[in-house]
Amino acid sequence: MRSASRSSVKDLPRDEIQGAPPRVKDPRASLVGVARDLMRLEESLRGLEKEMRAAIERVPPERRESARNLVHYVALRQHDLRDLQLRLSQRGLSSLSHSESCVMGSLLAVAERAHESLALRGDESARRELSRLGRKRASAMSWETAKARLHQHTRDLFGPRPDERHIYIMVTAPSAKEADRAWMTKMFGAGMNVLRINCAHEGESEWARVVEALGQARSESGKECRVLMDLAGPKIRTGAIAGGRPVATWKPARDDIGRATTPVRVVVHRASALPAEGAGPRLVVRDRDFAKVRTGDELRFRDARGKKRTLAVEATGGDELVALATERAYVLARARARIHRAGRARGALTLEVSDEEGGAIDVKVGDPLVLTRRRVKGKPPRRDGEGTVERPGVVACTLPAALDHLDVGHRVLFDDGCIVAVVERIDEKREDFLVRVVRTQKRNAKLRAEMGINLPDTRMTVPSLTNDDRRALAFVAKHANAVSLSFVRAPEDVRSLHQDLARLGRPDLGVVLKIETREGFESLPRLLLEGLRRPALGVMIARGDLAVEVGFERLAELQEEILWLCEASHVPAIWATQVLDTLARTGVPSRAEVTDAAASVAAECVMLNKGPFVDEAVAALSDILHRMEEHRYKKRSLYRKLEVSTFAPAATAGPRDHGTRRG
Repeated sequence: MRSASRSSVKDLPRDEIQGAPPRVKDPRASLVGVARDLMRLEESLRGLEKEMRAAIERVPPERRESARNLVHYVALRQHDLRDLQLRLSQRGLSSLSHSESCVMGSLLAVAERAHESLALRGDESARRELSRLGRKRASAMSWETAKARLHQHTRDLFGPRPDERHIYIMVTAPSAKEADRAWMTKMFGAGMNVLRINCAHEGESEWARVVEALGQARSESGKECRVLMDLAGPKIRTGAIAGGRPVATWKPARDDIGRATTPVRVVVHRASALPAEGAGPRLVVRDRDFAKVRTGDELRFRDARGKKRTLAVEATGGDELVALATERAYVLARARARIHRAGRARGALTLEVSDEEGGAIDVKVGDPLVLTRRRVKGKPPRRDGEGTVERPGVVACTLPAALDHLDVGHRVLFDDGCIVAVVERIDEKREDFLVRVVRTQKRNAKLRAEMGINLPDTRMTVPSLTNDDRRALAFVAKHANAVSLSFVRAPEDVRSLHQDLARLGRPDLGVVLKIETREGFESLPRLLLEGLRRPALGVMIARGDLAVEVGFERLAELQEEILWLCEASHVPAIWATQVLDTLARTGVPSRAEVTDAAASVAAECVMLNKGPFVDEAVAALSDILHRMEEHRYKKRSLYRKLEVSTFAPAATAGPRDHGTRRG
């Protein structure tokens, strides 16, 4: 076979590119070459299997064939097969393009067909080879067996298959206050099959309330729903930044004589779920006070100038209160407010201003910036009259160990890649890293505290399981059906989680590997082999973080590769991040996200995030998946009868369902 470095479409003769028969004097000789290349591929697969025998044997017998097939697939993809695939297709043979789930069986079947053709032309060596191929193919995994393995592993992780479709829908739970029994019942009606609880938010008491509400809704509805708890993992963020006084202010629109014409909308956030993104200080209420407020309440307080002011609560839900104000107000640091309901005082709470450091670092392309592992407050740069930086700004990293292998030339991404910098110089103690900003999403960007930091070029040695994760695991082991491991990078991370679950008496708990870093993606075959050693394994394609790490232009390519590797190991994949996100948040979907939702049919489970219209998003996704399942299974197109495949005049009757629903 041609080497991967030499083989490409442009290397082929022009008639082959255009699909014409190759210019070969003896067609039999060409077929001999195809058969020979297939046999070389078989040798390659068996060679890597022998090399990986110890790792395969560590997998329990009931999943060992899945591990072996994964090794075969990795061996297959170490070759550039495009030239061979073209030659196979020209001879009416399978091009191996759908071989992920049963690699050896597919390869042997194609080789057998090629040798049958040669035997019919009188090739005695091909006739002898046929009997060997027949015996080996009989012992290899079939496509039907592989499909059954994948479906069984999917049910092991997510529970019984949904009645209306094959693909499961996972929904992220909002706050414990919102995720009550009524919310759960509504999600069941829309089509939720798995509930995800994010351990990065709230705590054990809130998680217990969510699990209890789910249990009540399950008992009442008779519906099955598994619980996946998502460990937070190591958070690499910017540290506190010093600045001016924390002041929150708002101002309603007024007419020409100063009368308020339109109330101003004021958002009050739950303290434990304050989003990192956003400009300027924001109003915050502590969790214990947040639960006191109801729609229709009035929050009465005196602002920083001593003026009486009122916030009329228009809506409560999730992690935000939405209130309306008709007068200008200033809140400096905090203000004590009385809760009034139906004209009577119902208690009090404290309105606080987020990020009491109140500062931000203004960032422009070309600016130097010091990223430090020292425990100091960040500070803005000093600029001259023309805006040139005289003294770089400083920002700290909340996880200094993450910078252990940061080197000159490595990229540093802030705020989900909105600010991109490159390391230019490191001090002798490796405490301060001088970086140069090379790209910003806005001309004048703001770098604030608690913004995420990604280091896509840097080797990470920080364990995926933090002390907080281990404390959370005790709760997870008692109440969840599966746990997801965030920022997984190496087999050692998976092994460590397995050990902790065994210590807690739950070695059977399902494990989901979240692929959200470049290193995690590059280690995926090894991660899968390690994960197959314990039951109920899944992979979540965390497309948001992964896109930041590898670049949005490569995301589509990488998510396809992850799906292929999951199918090769018969492991269910979860399609995650911003699926129908606009619909969940606003009630109206975008065209792009509907297309994305349709493409998610290639996975076994699709995850939706929270939002006020998430039930509508779940229902829409359920319908999209139901219809798309009739057109596609994994990489394979399914050719059901199409109403459009006719030359008859179009019907003038009302709309009809262009699909046959499957039970």
